[in-house]
Amino acid sequence: MRRLLPVMVALILALILALPVRAAGSDAIVEVVSPGGITAWLRPDSSVPLVALTFEFREGGSVPPQKAGAAELAARMLTEGAGEWDGDGFRQALADNAIGLSFSAGQDSFSGSLTALTANRNTAVRLLRAALAEARLDEAALRQQKARLIAERRRSETRPNSIAYRTWFRLAYRGHPYGQPVRGTPETVAGLETADVRDFLGRVLTRQGLVVGVAGDIAAAELAPLLDAVFGGLPDRPPPAALPPAPEPPAGLAIVPYPGPQSVVVFGHAGIPRSDPDWYAALVVNQILGGSTFTSRLGQEVRERRGLAYGIGTGLSDRRAGAVLLGRTATRSDAVKETVDIIAAEWRRLAEAGPTADELADAKAYLIGSFPLGLDSTGDIAAVLVDMQSAGLPRDYWGKRPEVIGAIDPATARRVARRLLRPDALLSVIVGTPDGLASTLPVP
Repeated sequence: MRRLLPVMVALILALILALPVRAAGSDAIVEVVSPGGITAWLRPDSSVPLVALTFEFREGGSVPPQKAGAAELAARMLTEGAGEWDGDGFRQALADNAIGLSFSAGQDSFSGSLTALTANRNTAVRLLRAALAEARLDEAALRQQKARLIAERRRSETRPNSIAYRTWFRLAYRGHPYGQPVRGTPETVAGLETADVRDFLGRVLTRQGLVVGVAGDIAAAELAPLLDAVFGGLPDRPPPAALPPAPEPPAGLAIVPYPGPQSVVVFGHAGIPRSDPDWYAALVVNQILGGSTFTSRLGQEVRERRGLAYGIGTGLSDRRAGAVLLGRTATRSDAVKETVDIIAAEWRRLAEAGPTADELADAKAYLIGSFPLGLDSTGDIAAVLVDMQSAGLPRDYWGKRPEVIGAIDPATARRVARRLLRPDALLSVIVGTPDGLASTLPVP
């Protein structure tokens, strides 16, 4: 069955690429510059009367530790009334016109997405412009959103998965913005005021740090003035300064006691940046190591052969100030030591010997074939256009990606496996009561 996977994926890919509306190719992506100088990448598609607009503002860690959670609170407040609409009126206008509008806060950026039927596009533009430029930030709504966020943060502090990831990042990036939670803590959120949210938005919502991706039923000539209508009123000044380089995570083991029969394990170390020429080979190596619960080495050794965990996986996270290779699993507390030993052993084995020819072929086929399957909505396409620009990729990326991945040979895969996988650098956090293990690092 495992050997059939790449064949099946390749067949699906061939069917997708045969469709009249293609999801790849440099000719499908247009760069649009508005009269006011705002740039966007557009993937036009008139087959469905729908348009999606995704945008990103560089945040650059502009929230000090004592104000952690301000970005998340700002994201929630932007749909709580703006311009001529109070909170209820704003939400009703979205619902009445079938408009989707949301904002999200991350470690590196503050982003948003808009989807609307073509017939309701002008209304959607008015609502989005108002949210960005005329947010009301009413005190009553702020108190309500603060209460919700505090309750969520308190619940997360009782969940093993949340505890494990939060502890891992605190250990890995002590003293760096990456070490503080974007959503803050109950204590920091409780101290936030309207002025903190307004200050954050004032520093982050600028035209110079803006990246825009648009997909769907709109022509370039229609998009150009729309960009000015939405973003033209924002200040034309530099975004917050970029984050300093993240420190190298320490190697070792930290155990957070938590009652119960099962333990959660989060493990990893620094990765390879998205801009690095070895990025694609690193994707392939990660796919072989832990990209799939069922076919990867970790999946085979931990789940299939020994039945120690239901799922295990690893992934590359491209953070601007420091990439990371991170994995997660959960197992019985009396099997944690065996599981952690297997992870380290497979990490080392792949680093030292590299992948087999079959593993390399399977991983490349999966990565080539699965990418188009993730572009199954107009919103997904708009989001990828933003990711491409943020990563400095060319507009013909979709067309070249299969060729670049397909060209990775065994020698390159072995070299990058040695570079990427450093078993002696692994930082592992265990939340539970594991047998036969003791912390080598203090828990923050």
